[in-house]
Amino acid sequence: MTGEIVTGTSVWRTWKPYALLGVIVIGGAWWWTSQSPFATLKDGPYSCTAVYVNEDGKFELLTDGAGSRMYADAVVDGGEIVSLSADNALSSANLASLTVRTKGDAQFHVTDEVGAHSYHAIACEFAR
Repeated sequence: MTGEIVTGTSVWRTWKPYALLGVIVIGGAWWWTSQSPFATLKDGPYSCTAVYVNEDGKFELLTDGAGSRMYADAVVDGGEIVSLSADNALSSANLASLTVRTKGDAQFHVTDEVGAHSYHAIACEFAR
């Protein structure tokens, strides 16, 4: 048999596993702070549109009777929604009663319906 049998060597004596662990830790920290549902929303303006959340959790754009999309604006300060307005602005009491579901630090949707799926909402995305 040709070849050399190497005994007693460990993969941990090379730089590769440490580099992989570093990438995993950095990637996990990035995901947790910017993409997870637990991330704090960025402060600033958000552009919003009316949607219907279907059975699969996907958004379907809602339109008015003329086929135009319905838009709104929101402002987040300190990670909390402080303003949401379309034709009329919602009061702070109305804002407090909404259910907010975030997706990362730059997207969220709000609804006054508490269903797990199949509900109307306002979907917002960071505007800067």
